[in-house]
Amino acid sequence: MKELKFKSLKPFLIVCLIAMLSIGCESPPEKTIDNINPNYEIASPEYSNLAVNALTELTNFQFDSWGSMLAEDVEFYFPDGDAGTRTKLSGKSNVLDWWKNWKETSGVQSMTYTDNVDVPIIAKETMAYSGLTGVMVISYFSNEIVYQEGTVKLRMNFAAHFNKDKLIDRYYTYYDRTGIVEMMNKNILDSE
Repeated sequence: MKELKFKSLKPFLIVCLIAMLSIGCESPPEKTIDNINPNYEIASPEYSNLAVNALTELTNFQFDSWGSMLAEDVEFYFPDGDAGTRTKLSGKSNVLDWWKNWKETSGVQSMTYTDNVDVPIIAKETMAYSGLTGVMVISYFSNEIVYQEGTVKLRMNFAAHFNKDKLIDRYYTYYDRTGIVEMMNKNILDSE
């Protein structure tokens, strides 16, 4: 009886084996010029390292060290509106003063920067929103912000644009600020 079952399965197993070998031997599709975006290319990993170092210094409240990575004409965009309405800080001294003041007045005790993914790109054509070309690193990471009253955990997106001197001249930030506003019982960007 068992021998009959095996004999009836034998043709099926042979067909499965042939199918697996046929599928496994196919060549991968070739790259064509049609699936490459000519407006962008991958930038050097050096820029990812610079972006990671900058975010590490920022989240460790090492503002002077972070400031050494910023261009004098840096612009920092908060995620509190659309292209024309979001809060923007201009100039290195204004950006550093804002962050130092936030540290002193917000009740924040620590931030933890983890689980980051960093993509360095070169924009060959002017990007629609920023009007810039050149190197940008798009970073996606977790940030645990500890306040005296509790903790807020966020996934954040920061896009850092680098000038020709490898200094950050733009930060575009994207994240849901709801937990921060609720923890602080106020929207600190309303006064900006």
